[in-house]
Amino acid sequence: MRKRYYLSFDMDDPRHQEAERLFTQQASRHRTEFVVSSILSAEQNSHMEQIVRQAVREEINQLSLRVTPPQEEQAVAAQLEELPGSLIHALEDF
Repeated sequence: MRKRYYLSFDMDDPRHQEAERLFTQQASRHRTEFVVSSILSAEQNSHMEQIVRQAVREEINQLSLRVTPPQEEQAVAAQLEELPGSLIHALEDF
């Protein structure tokens, strides 16, 4: 059984113009297959995009965003802790 649908393109819309150009490039006996493939491909792409977005969202939620200072900063911090308080405050005045 076949169902028949009619397509119309709004030639004032650039997207419709491009779609109509691609559609008419197809041989008349392949146009139905072109439309079916295009619709199914668009749906599959949309579904894949949703899956990727969900996976990225889950990974971001699981990330631990702790920033650890580099070794040099840790060494400087350790050295500053060893200085007497009066000397540290004297350095702040500079």
